This record gives sequence, C-alpha cells and structure tokens, in this order.
Amino acid sequence: MFANLLLVVSLGTLSAQQAVIPEDASRPVVVTRNDKVWKLPGRAELPEGFELQVAAGPPLVRHPIMGCIDGRGRLFVGDAVGVNWNRDQLEGNPPNRILTLEDLDGDGVYDKSTVFADKMVFPQGALWLNGSLYVCSAPGLWKLTDKDGDGVADERVLLVGGFNHTGNAADVHGPWLHPNGRLYWCHGRKGHKVVDRDGTLVNEGLASGIWSCLPDGSDVSWHSLGAGDNPVRVDFTPNGDVIGVINLYGINPRRDTIMHWLYGGVYARPDQAKAIEGLPRTLENLPIIHDFGHVAVSGSTFWRRSGWSARDKRALQYMVTHFNTGRVMRMELTPDGSSWKAEENEFLKIDHPDVHPTDVLEDADGSLVVLDTGGWFRIGCPSSLMAKTDVLGGIYRVRRSGKKQETRLDPAFLQPYSSVASGSVDEFVRALGSESGFERRAACESLAKRGAVTPEIKGALVRLMAGTLDPALEHAVLHAGISTKMVTEEDVSGAKDDLLMRRLWHVLHQTQPGSDLHLKLATKHLDSPNAELAGLAARIAVQAEDGPDRVLPLLRGWLGNGKSVGVTRLSTLQQLLSSWLGNETAQQVIADMLEHQSREVRETSLRILSQSRLAALPEEWVPLLNQRLDQAAAGDLPLLLDAIKRLPGNRFDEAVRRVSSDDRHPESLRLRALSSIKGLKLDDATFSVLADVVGNVASTPAARLQAGQMVVAGQPGEERYPAIAGWLRTADPMLLKELIPLLARTKNDDGARLLASAMAENPLIASQQESVYRNALTGKEPAIFETILRPALSRSNAAVEAKRRRLGEFADKAAAEGNTEAGRRIFQSGKGSCIVCHKIADEGRNVGPDLSTIGSIRTERDLLESIIFPNNTLARDFETRIFETADGRSIMGLVKSHTAEGLLVADMGGNEFSLRHDQIVSDTTMTDSLMPTGLDQTLTERELIDLVAWLKSL
Repeated sequence: MFANLLLVVSLGTLSAQQAVIPEDASRPVVVTRNDKVWKLPGRAELPEGFELQVAAGPPLVRHPIMGCIDGRGRLFVGDAVGVNWNRDQLEGNPPNRILTLEDLDGDGVYDKSTVFADKMVFPQGALWLNGSLYVCSAPGLWKLTDKDGDGVADERVLLVGGFNHTGNAADVHGPWLHPNGRLYWCHGRKGHKVVDRDGTLVNEGLASGIWSCLPDGSDVSWHSLGAGDNPVRVDFTPNGDVIGVINLYGINPRRDTIMHWLYGGVYARPDQAKAIEGLPRTLENLPIIHDFGHVAVSGSTFWRRSGWSARDKRALQYMVTHFNTGRVMRMELTPDGSSWKAEENEFLKIDHPDVHPTDVLEDADGSLVVLDTGGWFRIGCPSSLMAKTDVLGGIYRVRRSGKKQETRLDPAFLQPYSSVASGSVDEFVRALGSESGFERRAACESLAKRGAVTPEIKGALVRLMAGTLDPALEHAVLHAGISTKMVTEEDVSGAKDDLLMRRLWHVLHQTQPGSDLHLKLATKHLDSPNAELAGLAARIAVQAEDGPDRVLPLLRGWLGNGKSVGVTRLSTLQQLLSSWLGNETAQQVIADMLEHQSREVRETSLRILSQSRLAALPEEWVPLLNQRLDQAAAGDLPLLLDAIKRLPGNRFDEAVRRVSSDDRHPESLRLRALSSIKGLKLDDATFSVLADVVGNVASTPAARLQAGQMVVAGQPGEERYPAIAGWLRTADPMLLKELIPLLARTKNDDGARLLASAMAENPLIASQQESVYRNALTGKEPAIFETILRPALSRSNAAVEAKRRRLGEFADKAAAEGNTEAGRRIFQSGKGSCIVCHKIADEGRNVGPDLSTIGSIRTERDLLESIIFPNNTLARDFETRIFETADGRSIMGLVKSHTAEGLLVADMGGNEFSLRHDQIVSDTTMTDSLMPTGLDQTLTERELIDLVAWLKSL
C-alpha cells in the first residue's frame, strides 16, 4: 500500500491556482534552510518505509533539468531560465546555466548554490570526472574546468560537436561514464555531422542515437542509431549493457520506451525511413524492453543501493521519471534470453499538474534525488500545458525511513563478460557456444569491435547462426558477421536450411551488395513459404538495378492460371510492383491483375495504385478501371476510388461522377467519389450536393469539412455567397478555418462584407488568429475588418478568457461529477469534432494523436487545456506543415510518414498526399496546431465536463 505524504509548499512565487493545497493534508512536512521554507506543491505518494524531503528550491535553483552528483556529494545541475526559445535565439544569447549545489551540514538539504558556468545553450546532463565537469549542451559535448579553485569554470572546451538542435530539448543529453571508461551520450533526431579529433568523418545523417568517445574527446563512434525522436538518458548494467529511455520511439500510437541499446543496432520507425537510410541493418525491427505509452520519459538511473528485496536475485532496480505524469517509476529488470524484460511499479507520484520530473540520481548514501523543472517548458512537450515561467521547480530527496535493507544481487551475475574482448581463439569459441545468451552476445559484440575472425571463430559464429536465437542475440551475430565481412558466396550457396541461408545471405548482401548471387537467390525465394526469407528476397530484388528485368517475367507467370496466387505471392507482388510503377513491364503486370479472376489479386492491384506517384497514366489501365467503376459493389468502391484519385489525368471523371450522383450510396462514399474527379466544376448540381452536406446537422463533422474544402477549391462565384454566409454563422472551428480564404477570393468589397458579417455572428470567430482575417482581407476596404470583425473578435476573446479563469473549476467538476458514459456518447456523436481527427480504440480517424489511453498520462486540467487552448503547445511529430510543390499546389497537414522517396501528408479532412522530395519547393512548419481553437464552444459546459471525464477514464 502507498502512504500518502503531503508536503505543503511554495516553490518561489506561486500562481493562485498552484497555491491551493488540499484541506485533508494528513502529514504536512516543512523543511527550513537558511530561513527559507521549501514545500512540495501537492500530495506525494510513496511506498511504505520511504520518506521525501525537499532538498532545494528557489533561490538556490529555479528550473533544474538534468545533472550529476560528484564524489564529494556536490550536485551539478543544468538550470533553465525559463524561456522557450528556438535555436537562433538560444545560440544568439545563451540564457541557461550550470549550478553547483552543496549540502554543508550533511542533513540532505542543500545550503549553497554557485553558478559554475553561465551562458549555456541548453545543458542537459553532467558528469564529474578527473577534476572537470563534462556537459552536453548544443552543439555537443563540453569539458568545463575550474582551474583556479573558485568554484567557477574558467575553461570550456568543445570535445565533440556537430549535433543540430531546434530548442525543443530533443538534442544532446549526458554524458555518463561506462565501466569501460568511455563517455556515452544521446542525441535526438535533429541531424548531425560528427568528426573525430583528426577531422575524420564519423557519421553524417538524420538519425537519433547513442554516441561515445574517450574522455579526451577522441575515438568518437556511434553505439546505436535509429529513427525514434529523442533518446534522453542511458545507464549501464553490471555487465556493461547500455539501457536507456527514448521519447517517441514509435508513433500511431505514440510510444515512449525503455531500450536495450544493442551495439551496432539500427532502430527503425516506419514513418522515418529516411533517417536511417544507408546504415547497416540486421533486423527490420529490433526489440524494446518496455512500452510506457506516451508519458514523456525524461530521466533514469539504476538504483544500485536501493535495498529492494526482489524475488529474483538477478533483478536490477531501474528508476524512470515521467515528465507528463509527475511520476517516478521503479522498473524491475531481469534477464530475458540475451537481453532484459521489465516489470513496472509506481514508486513516487506527486499530484500536481505543474510538477515535471526531468531526472533522477542516486546519491552516495543510496537516497534518490529527483529534479523537478517546474512549469516553464512547453516547446515540443507532449502534454498540452501552457508555459508557466513563474511556477518554479525544486529538488526532492527520497530515502528509507525505517531499517535499511541490503541490495543482494547474484554475485555471478555481477561479473561482466569483458574478459572475452581480449580472449584467445579458444575462449571466443567457448563463449559463442555458451549456454548463457548474455555471454554469447558479448562475444559477438567483441568480435564486431575487432572486425576480424579466424576460421575457428567463423565456424562457431556460423553454428550460432544456424540455431534458434532471440532478437538481441540474432542482431549481435548478424552484426558480427557484417563487421568482420566473414560471409562468402560459397557460404550462402552451401547453407543446408532456409534459416541459416537467410542469415548468411543477409550478411553477404550488407557487405557485398553487388554480388550476382543476390538476384539469382531472390528469384528463387520470392514466394518462399518462409515469410522472412520471402521478405528478404523482395527487399533485395527492389534494390537491384536490374531487378525489374530479372523478376517481372516471373511475377507475370504467377498470374497465368487465373487462380488465387496465395498470401505470400500477393505480398511480394504488392511490395515489388509498388516500387516499380514506372516500369512498362510492371504496368503490364498490374493490368493483368486488374482483370484477374481472383478478387484478392484485383484488390492487391488497387492497393498498389493507391500508392501511385506516376506522371503519366498507362493507356491499358483506362478501360479496365472504367469498367471496374461501373461494375463495382459499394463495398469495393472506397479502395477503387482511392486508386483513381492518385492516378494522373481526368480519364475517369465521367464514371466517377456516376458514382457520386448515385443516391443509393452513403453520403461519405458520394463525397469520396466527388473528390476523386479531377475536372470537377462547381456547377449547380455539384454545389447542391455539397451544400446539402455542409448544411445538414446530421452529416458527420468529417463529411461537412470535406464538403467545405471542395466548395473552396471549386472557387464559388458571388451567387453562392448567401448560402455560404449561412454556413459561416454556425460553422465549427475546422469548417470556419477552411472557409476563411473565401474572403480573399471575393471580387469586390460587397462580397467580402457579406461573408465577414456572417463570420462576426459566429461565437467561435476567435478560434482563428486576428492576423488570419487581416491577411484574408488584404486589398479590401479596411472598415470591413475594423467595424465588423474586430468587435466580434474582442467579444469572442473575452469569452475565452473567462473560460480560462474557470479551468480549475471545470477540472474539479470533471473529476468529481463527470459522467463518463455521457462523455463517450459525445465523442461518438461527433459533437466537438474530436472524432474527426482522433482515434479511440476502433472509433475515429488517425489524423491526430491516438487517445485510446490518454487518461493514464493526462490530468483533467491537461485535457481541458489541450481542448480549449490547442496552440499552447504542439505535440511533437504532429506539427502542422505547409508544402508548396513544383506543380503549384499548396498542401497543409500533418506528415504521416517519411520514406527515402518522399512524404505522406494528411490534411484535416483525412485526405492523404504523397509528395516526392524532388516535388517539394518549400516546407514551412506552422506555430499553430492543426486542431483549431474553439472546438470546446461547440459543447455545453456539462458536455465538456463529461467529455473530459470520459477521456480521463481511458
């Protein structure tokens, strides 16, 4: 059971809402130091037998970020001034600092604070080593030295640079000292160009990763690279494994994870393929230890003197801070094959929305020191919170309150396998055949670092490849094979089974990609019943320059008998033909598929076409697709229409129009058909269809939005303005946003005045910035804005401000009396428009973040702020971007995936656009969320409270 501790506090100047302390405070604790009283701003929950004390607050520290404790017990910590600046601002006037905090009387509370170094860009981490402080702060790893002993660093040396940043904290973190004597640090996916001390290029690219070097800054290398967003912390197991936490390892759903960063590992993310392009690959997907969901992991450490009595004597206690939820988690790590698994336990929870733990450290006495940065940070922060620079942070210490327990780990397990690194041939052969997965993996890693093998060691590695391997060990043996370049064509050709052949073949392709053997094997194994082998064959065929010439005749032969071709062949057809759409022979194969007797084959051809980026339409496809449009059942039309929409030209407009005018089809399908017409004109018939949708309250929000977009794209004439004015008076924020450009397209002031007057009657007018209306009215009579729109905006903004003042009240009501079942019905009905962009379980649309488990990582106040004030912060990877293309298009939306070829962009209506990199002329990231302000105003107060209560229950 948890014991509730309430430490009543004021960390500096508190806002009124923050100073509210629950009246049922059962155990008030007040700590006084130098006549200063530091208090925790809310209730803390800890396991029985532990206590928490406030170790520091202002003015000793303002906004602590990450730090370290040296051998004398001093705490070195990056301290933020509380500004959310971009890269240019941070580098132009570096605002942050590093402090030294000292506990002079040994009572666990810090008494003295010294500015060790000022004018730092964004210090995130520290390590005291050999009389100097090593700090990661953009653009890299620094060595700071106090040469005259006055407590202030007077020498600064940039040991390793070249790491880009944007100011959103997804940059360099660390460093930390590995048992092997090297410094390790992390860097986010911001791009880098890293050179060694002699100027040799180490790596240049877009990947995030884990890096290391010797303490003098030499021998720089990457340990692991990946496509995830932001690795923030690593620590080391007794045997030297690198364990760390990363933000946004995956997306849709968004995932923050604990990773075992394997040596040489390249970690993929489907929507960020370009980030790891050209890097050596072993497995398509490397394993993770634990998935937290989206909590914004921030700091972590092994608690080596925890005194925790675990059932498994091999268990390690790994402490992880969650920035968003105010928690410190105790993760119990135990061996699992050649890697680790984790069990999640909550350890510390501070119940206040502005407590944001950023790091956790272990002090010499075994106590934990937790850093809380306060309420200032919002750039890139995944929680929808306003920047509150007046809400200062603090430092808390957690220690046992009763009898201390000893940490007793299995002594044998504590022994690292580093001896293998300098072992003899016999020792390597023995280690590779060991029953311990850890020892086998360590031997593989040592061989990868050596870069060479003897015949005896190669034989042991091949025997290891032939067996059953967990993912971490399979990666290690493949990486050893790639690093030592040990595999020959004869090894692959002579393999006795599919498993060994696939692994050897993979290694050979990484080290000798130009071998003639690759396509020979690919044509043989493209339809292998072994899915992994067939997948490797397809990937190799796609990469081969003469792949289409060698492989397409084989694919066409698969279709010859008119029967279904099997799941493996269908998957291979889709993978290969999607990559070869520009090839004439591939186009003929697709034509064969379009008229194939098997429905599965025909559907696969449409999936291929729905990924099309062709400049010219193959003539043989035209009659086949027109016939399909006329004969398809309603259930087959969505996939067919998606394919038609992606194809160039207007050869299918007539057939698609027949679908759009067929009132037997549902509204959404008819709109989908209309949007697929390339030569669509906004004639009376088309406008009538769209007007019926926009003006019908029974239509879904997504349908109304899509219909509105089509009206604007059709450039309506002035005869349409009276009808459009009616929409504007009641439009929800998303539809209003889509219709505002019509102000600029009106040909005279009278038309603009009519539309502006209708907008002024809409209570949600302030959902868009004043500048949006001003820009749309450029060239029109100034009085239209000054006398019509400005007063309406003032009234709407006043209503928003009144609601801001009631956030606390609404949050309390949602927690105390919200009706979750009513909230669920509100979401499902589409009221409030949440369902237009967000998915919960199987309902909704996958445009914005998935909300299926949002209640586990957000408070009621967080949820209210994100609904009412969506522009206060933008969830990372959900920034709105505007792309201008070479063919004159302007596309605004969210980037759903990155590939080597281009981007997949989705707009608010859910429409998707594939943009090749060479098509993009400009790419602008917006400061506003794609989710507009004002959606809450489509709900009553009761509905808003119930909706938030339901979201919190998820």
